[in-house]
Amino acid sequence: MRIKSRAGNFNMTIEDVGVEDGELVMTGKMGVWSAKTMLSVDELRAMLGTMKVSAKVVDFAALFAFRYLAGLVEEDRRRRLAPGAQAAAPAPAPKPH
Repeated sequence: MRIKSRAGNFNMTIEDVGVEDGELVMTGKMGVWSAKTMLSVDELRAMLGTMKVSAKVVDFAALFAFRYLAGLVEEDRRRRLAPGAQAAAPAPAPKPH
């Protein structure tokens, strides 16, 4: 992600996304500085309300979602088919005497 402003242009990397106190929290770096971005429900609602959603935006989001989900399925398939991925069966329990 890139941020362009009069203060300068920065690359923004997101290293973690979580929820704290009912807000979406993204932690990462903006340039060389650590950054934490918080987004409340009201802020998200306002942001979505001001967005002009065009067909291109919907296409982008749909294609991203498809590729993301297809990648998860493929990753799972590779993991399951990898040699040694099957856990060894546990040894049978000894018979009581």
